[in-house]
Amino acid sequence: MRSRYLLLLTLALIGAGYFGPWVAHPAAGLILSADDLGEWVKFLPVYRAGGSGLIRELFYAPIWLVSLGLGLWAARLTSAAGKLVVVALSALLVFTPLPKYPELLSAFREPEFAPTFWITVGALIVSTGAAIFGARLPDRVTAVLWVILGLSAALIAPLHFWKATTEIEELYSFSIGWGVMATIVGGLLLAATGVAAFSKRNRASR
Repeated sequence: MRSRYLLLLTLALIGAGYFGPWVAHPAAGLILSADDLGEWVKFLPVYRAGGSGLIRELFYAPIWLVSLGLGLWAARLTSAAGKLVVVALSALLVFTPLPKYPELLSAFREPEFAPTFWITVGALIVSTGAAIFGARLPDRVTAVLWVILGLSAALIAPLHFWKATTEIEELYSFSIGWGVMATIVGGLLLAATGVAAFSKRNRASR
């Protein structure tokens, strides 16, 4: 039970980090979260020129992973109402990277938004499937999935952010915000919890 609450707390920490400041600045208009960066980097001259290696969709990875994690977490709930609430929260979060109306109506076929749209749809399907069928997975497999989700949250977007810092610094001075640190810490704690659960199952099987 403790580990289940710890899993939920680490997912909350990753989610808070995603919406928290990654680029910190005294001027509110220059503060950027991971959610902002996914849209903001496309205006960088180096991104428009191509060859920068920046993939803006990778900044959305933490919130997609949180949604997947919530689905996996909901799988072990025995209450149908509780499971429905968690799945609804997962769906709400996973839609965050999508463009606003009216761009949303044509996002599925627009080159600028199509990758984000289809990854979001895929994440929603997998998250819902995990909530419904995830309880059938062996405990060891579930533990490995937690490790994968945690390491992905800790590495994918933060490493990509590090790649973008040089370009951002050419525009204005900034400091690293607590959001990116919370995402990394949350991801590592999630992975560590998965490792602990895997080790516990191994000991129990012996």
